[in-house]
Amino acid sequence: MNQTLYRKYRPKNFSEVIGQTHIVRTLTNAVKNNRVGQAYLFTGPRGTGKTSIARIFAKAVNCANPKEAISCETCPECKAISEGKSLDIIEIDAASNTGVDNIRELRETVALPPTLLKYKVYIIDEVHMLSTGAFNALLKTLEEPPAHVIFILATTEIHKVPETILSRCQRFDFSRLPIKNIIEKLELIAKGEKVKIEKEALEMIAISAEGGMRDAESLLGQIMALEDKNITISETEEILGTADRKFAAEIAAFILDKKTTAAISRVNEMLESGYDLVVFTKSLVNYLRQTMLLKIDESLKKHFSFEMTGEQTAEMAAVSQKSELAEIVRAINLLSEAQTKISSSILPQLPLEIAIIKATKVFPDTSQSAKCKAYDTENNKLQITNYKQYQNNNFSAQGGPASGWQNPKPTEISDPVVGSGLQSEPDSSSDNGDLEDSNTNALPKIINNNSAINIDIDTVKQNWPKLLTEIKPFNHSLSALLSNCQVVSAEGSRVTLATPYDFYKERLNDPKNKLTIEEVFGKISGLKIHLEIVLDKSLVPKNAEETPAGEEKPGEQNSLLDSALEIMGGKVVEG
Repeated sequence: MNQTLYRKYRPKNFSEVIGQTHIVRTLTNAVKNNRVGQAYLFTGPRGTGKTSIARIFAKAVNCANPKEAISCETCPECKAISEGKSLDIIEIDAASNTGVDNIRELRETVALPPTLLKYKVYIIDEVHMLSTGAFNALLKTLEEPPAHVIFILATTEIHKVPETILSRCQRFDFSRLPIKNIIEKLELIAKGEKVKIEKEALEMIAISAEGGMRDAESLLGQIMALEDKNITISETEEILGTADRKFAAEIAAFILDKKTTAAISRVNEMLESGYDLVVFTKSLVNYLRQTMLLKIDESLKKHFSFEMTGEQTAEMAAVSQKSELAEIVRAINLLSEAQTKISSSILPQLPLEIAIIKATKVFPDTSQSAKCKAYDTENNKLQITNYKQYQNNNFSAQGGPASGWQNPKPTEISDPVVGSGLQSEPDSSSDNGDLEDSNTNALPKIINNNSAINIDIDTVKQNWPKLLTEIKPFNHSLSALLSNCQVVSAEGSRVTLATPYDFYKERLNDPKNKLTIEEVFGKISGLKIHLEIVLDKSLVPKNAEETPAGEEKPGEQNSLLDSALEIMGGKVVEG
């Protein structure tokens, strides 16, 4: 039976290891300087060389004639280890030996000296699968192992290994292998198997392996099973069942260049050719993610170097430089949403087409920030209009638009910050909900670019009755409060109101209420004012002062109650 490629071409010594340079260097120096530890922990993704390097290290520390920590491969020790015949190299699969009894058995054999080699080496694969009891049983052995024993623990899920175990091991983190390293190894294998394979096909295999050498070798073996001595990219693509990365790069460029027609045409061509759009959209989103990271900082390419060649990275960097970050992020969001809808859609290409259109076309802004709210007094409802229409209709004396007003179609709105127009405020209430007294967000903001104007007290008093009327639709209780206040001064843009009661002052000083008064007055007069509220007990009605304590003037109780109900927006409930 033929060996699988990853076993046949597994590296025999440190000189044959591709990638993981920092780990190879550290272990080599440990062997050369005779500073070998007694417990090591190898952690990292699958297929990155953890078990292979563990076996190489076991051979290096036991070789009779090593050269620069490189095993000779000719001594009896090296041959026994290479052929898997040495009784002193014990490999344990923790996934199938998880119990405490298995580790107790290991502890009993640890004390026995090696039969042939200098060191007994225990390689425990997938160590995170051990039970809590097994870890506890292993703990004491790791802490004080015999001098002739070396433990090498390997795991793909380091977070499942107890801290007590981690603290007793030298930890080595294995990283995903870069594309170029995987391609280098695949080329050596193809040459050894006397198979010709296109460079693009090798790149596709390496990308599909996601940084794992064993996965790449397995995929190559699957493709070579065709017994074709000349493997092309089309055959590779057919077997792997994935879309060509070039399509993702091409459509991503179309989207970022706003070429809607070209992007949609390419999607439909792929669908007709039998591509899986769910898989392709995932590849497209991943490509745009990488473009986004390069746009932020090119140093971030280290996080996906195992997914592409240097040439592909350079091409992507060029695309990112001419694109806006906001556009890339928007495209990622739209395509991610589309991917979840493709499988359930009647037309699988439709969600992807819509996402492309949204990413490449500009639509009118229909968001709440692009709208103003106008009050319809007849129906006691809020109506929505855009800024220009609001400006044209304006408010009537009763606080509502002219009769017959209808919700207009969206039109482009200019920047409301310039001039004396109106600017909308965002509102958390429903667009068509009833207007509450406390809902000051429904009020349009008045902006006057003549901020240095001086306002006189006569102008304020002249407009005061109209203010009391027009403020009711926006906040009914404010009209009642203001009717019990008096304008005492106006200087520059500051208007001072006096109120006889602390409660009134507190309500009028509320930021929302103060803003409402300032802006309604600004709408009436065309002037921007700043309101200041002061307390003046002399404004208390004389009849209230002259009434003896404990007595009530006829009808006064009902009058005070009516005022309170009006201000608080309440009603009397009879028991």
